[in-house]
Amino acid sequence: MDITINKTPNYTEVSLSGSLDAVTSPDAETKLMAAVNEATAMVIDFAELSYISSAGLRVMLGLAKVMQKKGGKLVLSSLSQQVKEVFDISGFTTIFRIFATKSDAISVLNG
Repeated sequence: MDITINKTPNYTEVSLSGSLDAVTSPDAETKLMAAVNEATAMVIDFAELSYISSAGLRVMLGLAKVMQKKGGKLVLSSLSQQVKEVFDISGFTTIFRIFATKSDAISVLNG
């Protein structure tokens, strides 16, 4: 699992690649929580994420709770069909704002 974090003046952009599962989620949670604690707006790009497990969903839910508590914005983009199915089955598509492309997600943050 690779995580790339880029801060811009208006938002933080996170790119995930590989698998977010029981093995990788503890390290991912540490890195992502540090990023979300410093951000008021964040886009997470799933374009290179091939798999997410329930442990990965738990990390995402934790990020959403932190961002909601401080009144920030968290949006997701570019979910593969397989990852989107996991979000659909778990009901997470009702929790997150999900966009087809990263540019669509960013436009909401800049809006």
